[in-house]
Formats: sequence, structure tokens, C-alpha cells
Amino acid sequence: MYRIGICDDDEIVCTELSGMIEGIMGELEERCSLKTWYSGEALCAYLDAGNGCDLLFLDIELPGLNGVDAGKYIRDKLDDGQLAIVYISGHTGYAMQLFRLQPMDFLTKPVIRDEVQRVLRIFLKSMERRRFFLEFQTGNQYYRQACDDIIYLCSDDKKVRVVMSHEEKEFYGKLKDLLQKLPKHFMQIHKSFIVNQDYVVQYSYDNVRMENGKTLNISRPYKNVVREKLIHDKKEREAWQKK
Repeated sequence: MYRIGICDDDEIVCTELSGMIEGIMGELEERCSLKTWYSGEALCAYLDAGNGCDLLFLDIELPGLNGVDAGKYIRDKLDDGQLAIVYISGHTGYAMQLFRLQPMDFLTKPVIRDEVQRVLRIFLKSMERRRFFLEFQTGNQYYRQACDDIIYLCSDDKKVRVVMSHEEKEFYGKLKDLLQKLPKHFMQIHKSFIVNQDYVVQYSYDNVRMENGKTLNISRPYKNVVREKLIHDKKEREAWQKK
């Protein structure tokens, strides 16, 4: 799921842009979570608290901390060079000021849907190149599986089973060797299970229920770590979705 933010002091602009983004991402069959800020200060406080964002539509003419200064804060203070920033403005004379901040794009007001769609396609293409893949071999077949599609992995003797929504694959290997190769939202809950947190729909102290309906046990050595990670992840999602 992509985390997309909008920072503009005009509530009408935020509402219209949110609607465009939700509609376009739906058409592209991509999941996203949207959050809105009405000031540069609120945006920077949110990011400074350790919360993440993948794509940010940022108004330049914000009162107080303007968009240029917010961009400097993100790039310099937070040392975040990965966040894709799309600046929005009713004026076009900011090229030199924005150059050092390496924005992904620039949109002029009033923002039109075709331009938002163009930006989202560029963003998704760039993210595709950064996606994580798990590479493994089964017999004479070599696979390069997108990690985002993996619900969980389980170990059965000397084999690892990769469980996805519509299929499963097996290969010889060990879970402990895979954990370091997987993105940070994968976590081990048992010596036999590594789960993708994005697919956890319910959890207790003893088990987790996955999006495919499977319930997996959390073994004693992992209980506290798993609980802390899941609670932190839940709080971050709630903070992200809270308006």
C-alpha cells in the first residue's frame, strides 16, 4: 500500500486532489492511503515523529513554513531523499529554488486530472523499480517473486513454502537465511513462520490471522517482539489515516 500525502492550506484543493488520486489509483488497481495537512508545520511534525510517506503533493505558497522550507526540512533535517515530492503552485517562477530539493514533478493550479494521472504513473513506475523481490529455484525453474504479493512464508523440514493469495511455491532453504533478504515489514513470529505485516488482519498475544483466513501461532520467544511491532504498525496506520 502506498502512502500518499497532500499538504495545502486550501481545503477545497485538498478535497479535489484527494478525489482525483483515489479515483486514479483505483483505476490502476493500486492500493493507497491518503493523509492531508493544511500547514507545513503539521506536515513536518508528522514526519519528524518517524511516520512515513511515499509521495507528497506539496503546495509552495503555504502560510508560515512554506513548501520550499518544508522541502528543505525533509531533505536536510530529516535526511530523506526517497520521499517523492510533487510541488503545487499557481506560479511557475520557482525553478531555481526547487532544483536543489530534487522534486519529482511540478503541477500548476488549478490542478487537472490528466496531470495528476501522469504524475501517479511516473511515481508507480519509479516505485516498481524499487520493489523487493525474493529469488529462488524450484527444480530447473528460477523465480523472482515480488515480496508485496507474499502473505507469509513457512518452513516444513528443509523446504520453504511461499504462500500468496492464489498460489503457493516451494523451494529448498531456511527461514533464518531469508529474513535478512526481505523488506522490514516482514517479521518472524515462529521458527516456522515469517509473515508480511501488510496481510495481518487480526492479532492476539498467541496468534495472528492473515488476510487469506489462515491463523498462525506466535511462539514464546517472539511474543513480545511481535506484539511491539504490530502495535507500532497499527498506531502508525491510525495516525496516517486520521484527518
